[in-house]
Amino acid sequence: MSPLTVTQLTRDLFGAADILRGRMDPSAYLDIISRMLVLKRASDQPSILQVPDHARWSYIVESERNALGHVLDKALRELERSNPDVLEGVLGDLEFSRRLGPAQLKALIDYFDRIPLNDDDLEFSDVVGRAYDRVLGRFAEGAGNKGGEFYTPRSVVQLMVCLVRPEKGQSVYDPFAGSAGMLLQAKEYVDEHSGEGADLDLFGQEKNVSTWTTARLNLFLRGIANGSVLCGDTLTDPLHIAIDGQPRLFDRVLANPPFSMNYDAREVKYPERMRYGWTPEKGKKADLMNVQHVLASLRPDGIGAVVTPQGVLFRGGAEAQIRQRIIEDDRLEAVIGIGPNVFYGTAIPACILVLRGTSGPPEGRRGKVLLINAEHEVVTGRTQNRLEPQHAEKIVSIFRNWSEIPGFSRVVSLDELAANDFNLNIRRYVNSSPPAEPPLDVHAALFGGVPRRDIEEKAPRFHVFGIDLADLFRTKDCNYLDFLAEGYGATIERIQGLTVSREQEFIDRCRWWWEGMGARIAELAGTKRLLMLRSRLMASFCEELLSLGILDHYQLIGVFAEWWSDRQDDLRSLAHWGFPGVIDRWVTIYNDPSLRVPEHLMHERVLSALGDDLQLRVEKLVAAERQALVDMYRSWGDRYATSLVELEDQREAAVARLKARLGELGHA
Repeated sequence: MSPLTVTQLTRDLFGAADILRGRMDPSAYLDIISRMLVLKRASDQPSILQVPDHARWSYIVESERNALGHVLDKALRELERSNPDVLEGVLGDLEFSRRLGPAQLKALIDYFDRIPLNDDDLEFSDVVGRAYDRVLGRFAEGAGNKGGEFYTPRSVVQLMVCLVRPEKGQSVYDPFAGSAGMLLQAKEYVDEHSGEGADLDLFGQEKNVSTWTTARLNLFLRGIANGSVLCGDTLTDPLHIAIDGQPRLFDRVLANPPFSMNYDAREVKYPERMRYGWTPEKGKKADLMNVQHVLASLRPDGIGAVVTPQGVLFRGGAEAQIRQRIIEDDRLEAVIGIGPNVFYGTAIPACILVLRGTSGPPEGRRGKVLLINAEHEVVTGRTQNRLEPQHAEKIVSIFRNWSEIPGFSRVVSLDELAANDFNLNIRRYVNSSPPAEPPLDVHAALFGGVPRRDIEEKAPRFHVFGIDLADLFRTKDCNYLDFLAEGYGATIERIQGLTVSREQEFIDRCRWWWEGMGARIAELAGTKRLLMLRSRLMASFCEELLSLGILDHYQLIGVFAEWWSDRQDDLRSLAHWGFPGVIDRWVTIYNDPSLRVPEHLMHERVLSALGDDLQLRVEKLVAAERQALVDMYRSWGDRYATSLVELEDQREAAVARLKARLGELGHA
C-alpha cells in the first residue's frame, strides 16, 4: 500500500466531521477529532507514548457498543496519566456519551480504524502533525472572529520566521502562542537550513485554556516533545522565569498578540518590562504593552517579529511617547505593512514590527528604520486575502538587503522620523499608489501624434522584448511620432509576433538552467541535503535569467519561491525516497496508475515534470509582461490615435453627408 500523504490524511480527518455533523456545534468537532487522532496515533506508533492497556486501540475497537463513550473517556484519562510530561491537562474528559450516541461512536471508531498512522504507513514522519495543522486552518476559516484567536495564517508565520532567521541551538519564544504555529514553523525553518533534527528550544505561553491544549497537541503530533508551552496571561504574568527570578530571555521572539485589548496595570507583574512607558488601561490600547513584552524578552543580540494593528504606528498620547522612546533606543529595525483582510477575525490592516535586543541592529542600520508598504502583496480571495510565497520572498529579500524600491520600501532616518513626530504611518513615507498617467499632451490631442518623450520613457521595456520603435511608430517630427498606416489596432495584433524570438530565448535559457541543475538534484536524491539547496538554486536561477531583462529580480525569486512551496512535498519525497518515492507519491495522490514508469525512466520523468512546472510558471509571467506592453501601446492609441482636428474633419464630413441625403429627400 502506498504511504499516506498529508493531503490524504487531511481529507480523511475532514471526513470524520461528516459523522459528527448534526450532532453538535461545528466548533466542537475539533475536540473530538483531535482526541481520536491522538488515541489512534499513540497505538499505531507506540514509541511516542506510554500506552496503557485501556488506551490501546485494539481494546477500544473490541469494546461493547453501549460502553464506547465510557471506554473512550477512560482511554484519554489513562493515556494522559501515563504521560504527564507530554499530555498533562491536555486531553481532558470529553464525555463522549453525552455528545454522541452509540451508533455515532461506533461509526467514528470504525472510521479511524481504517486510517493507518504508524510511521511506516506515512509518507513522512510529520504527516500527522501537518494534516492536523491544516485542519486547524480550515476550522479557523469557518470560526469567524474566533479563528484569529488561535490561528495565524501560515503564510504570515513563514514570513515572520524568515525575517528573524532562527538558528540551530537557539531558543524561540512565542508569548501569545495560539495553536503554536510560530514555534512549529521555526522548527521547520531550522530543519530545512541545518538538517532535520537540528536542536532548537521552543517556548510559548497561551492564555486561553482550550487554545493552549490545541497548541500542546499540535506540538505533540508534530513529534516535538521538548517544547514548553505554559498556560497563563503573558502580559500580566509571564511564566517562563530564569534562575535569577526574572523573565527569561530568548534568541528569537515571534508573536501575534490579540489586537486592541484593555488591561489592568495593577495586575502586571515584572513592571520593569514596560521600560518605555504605559498605555492607557482602557480604550483597547494594550498593543504597545505587548510589543514591550516582546522587547523585554529578547537577549541583547536577539531578534523579534510581532504583529500589531497599524494604529500603533501613528496614534498619539502615551503611545506616541512609547513609540518615540523605542525608536530612539534603536530597538525598531523595520515596519512591514500588510494588506487588509489577511488575518482571521479582523479586516483591518496590520503590520509586522521587526525588533532588536538591547544591542540594537547591525552597524549600518542604526539610527534608521526600514519601512515596507506591502499592502498590495496579496492575492484577493472570496472571504480572505492571502499572502503567498512570492510575496513573502520579495519582502524578505528587501529586508535582508535593506533595499529601497520606489513605491514599496524606504529607509527613513531618525532625523526624518523626529521631524514627523515619530509618526510611522507607512503611507507618509512610502506611497504605493500606482503612478499617475502623464498629463494629456494638448498639441498631440489637437493635431495628432504621440509625444516622443512618453514613448522613449517606456522604450527600454519594448527593447528587452526585441521591439524597435520603428516597428510601432513612424516619425512625425522631432517631438512627435505617429502610428503606422495600418492603424494602431493592427499593430497591437502584431506585437506578440514581434516578441516571440526574445521570449523563446528566455524560456530556452530557463530550460537550459533546469537541465544543468537537474544533474545536481539527481546527485542529492535520496539524501536530506537536497532540501538545503533552496537558497543556492534560487540564486543560480536569478543569476541565469536576470541579465535578459524580461523579468526582474523580485519576479524571479517570487516565481521560484512559489514553485518550491507548491512542490515541497515532491522535493521532500525525492530527498527521502529518491525518484521511485516521487512516482509512488504521484500515483497515490492523483489515483492514476498510468503515472508509474519503469525504474530506468523514473529519473527523467520526475525531473521533466518538476522542470516543466517551473517553466510553465515562468511562461505565465513572461506572457503577463508582454500583455503589459500591449496595454501600454493601446493606452497611447486610445489617447492620441484620433486628433481633435481629425474629429472635426469627421464631423464636417458627416454633416455634409447628412445635408446631401436630406437634399435627396427634398428637405434641402
